[in-house]
Amino acid sequence: MHLNKIFVLLFISNFCFSQASITRTASANVIVNSYMSFDIITNGFLEFKFNNNQQLLDGITLSNKFRVNIASNKNWILNVSSLTSNFLAIGPDASMQMPPSVIGIKKSNSSTYVPVSNNPGMITLGYRGNQTASGNQFNLDIKATPGFDFNGGAYMIVLIFTMSPQ
Repeated sequence: MHLNKIFVLLFISNFCFSQASITRTASANVIVNSYMSFDIITNGFLEFKFNNNQQLLDGITLSNKFRVNIASNKNWILNVSSLTSNFLAIGPDASMQMPPSVIGIKKSNSSTYVPVSNNPGMITLGYRGNQTASGNQFNLDIKATPGFDFNGGAYMIVLIFTMSPQ
């Protein structure tokens, strides 16, 4: 009988001191690196052919020539510049000093062209998100207006699009 009393006493003491729940904490660290990415897709060659005086004066516009898709976890700025300070003149009659400002680029729903130069010029700015976020997918127009200041000939220039944080 003595053994039964000890067992009951042990059982009762364990039951009285047991806890209903135990809580512990753990910390979790999340490291998110800054991410910025964009694609510029062009639909065909960027070629301007000036055939008359009015085109030389008014310029030729290639509407919706670029499609831009942006994904970024930072607010961003899209700039354009040229690789060189002048167009590359191709052929014996082409002028050597045609500046990149003959070309202008704008967001398709904007009214103001950004003249291209050797220094970055802001085309547009936007906010974090992927291409489904408002303002992170859009088209660009490009316009060339050489006027009468340069000889007839073929010219080439490299355009550089740069995305940077705001």
